[in-house]
Amino acid sequence: VRARGRMMATAVLRCWPLAALGGRVCRSRAASRDGARVFGVSSELLSIHGLQHIQQQQRNLSLHEYISIGLLKEAGISVPEGKSVSTPEEAYSAAKGIGSKDLVVKAQILAGGRGKGTFEGGLKGGVRIVYSPEEARDITSKMIGKKLFTKQTGERGRICNQVFVCERRYPRREYYFAITLERTFQGPVLIGSSEGGVNIEDVAAENPEAIIKEPIDIIEGIKKEQAVKLAQKMGFPANVIEDAA
Repeated sequence: VRARGRMMATAVLRCWPLAALGGRVCRSRAASRDGARVFGVSSELLSIHGLQHIQQQQRNLSLHEYISIGLLKEAGISVPEGKSVSTPEEAYSAAKGIGSKDLVVKAQILAGGRGKGTFEGGLKGGVRIVYSPEEARDITSKMIGKKLFTKQTGERGRICNQVFVCERRYPRREYYFAITLERTFQGPVLIGSSEGGVNIEDVAAENPEAIIKEPIDIIEGIKKEQAVKLAQKMGFPANVIEDAA
């Protein structure tokens, strides 16, 4: 499960109508400052005469993979058993607790392309398959506290402070699915593809027809028929369409 969570919250400031001013104004400068904090912008962009145009949007939520997997598990979705750790010894204990000799150690940084990245120190790959608790401990010691350089991080890299130790799963087929916000549709959009895997960006560039988009009404939410249609277009077998939807 690859997770790149990005969400944007909208708030409404408390205002009251003042007929003399011909409109609605915010209660006070304090309310304007509070609103600025909620919207994630500087208070200069908010006026006591109302909301001025906000030109720069700011995303305030990015989730590490292990957090996203926890949320999926809470929602009843099958996910690999695993644990986030921050030391080699914790990785050893986590691997023993899982009870499998077929494991994956995954660097937790907020960037894509981890599997093909390189750590300072020379370790190749931020996603490594291991076959024992001892190997999990050894690989973790080469990741924790080191920068991981990927296609997305560039030369600056990202420091790895945690790894996710989990059981290895053997998928029969990979799909891509995401829910994101898109200005074109002025709201959330379901995005899916039958060509899942680690290079979805390449698929989008080379074969855009393989990327399916389904706009969602932000008031009504996702409808069952929309989910079914997306699952069908993504190529799920008929006997699992309902489960996929």
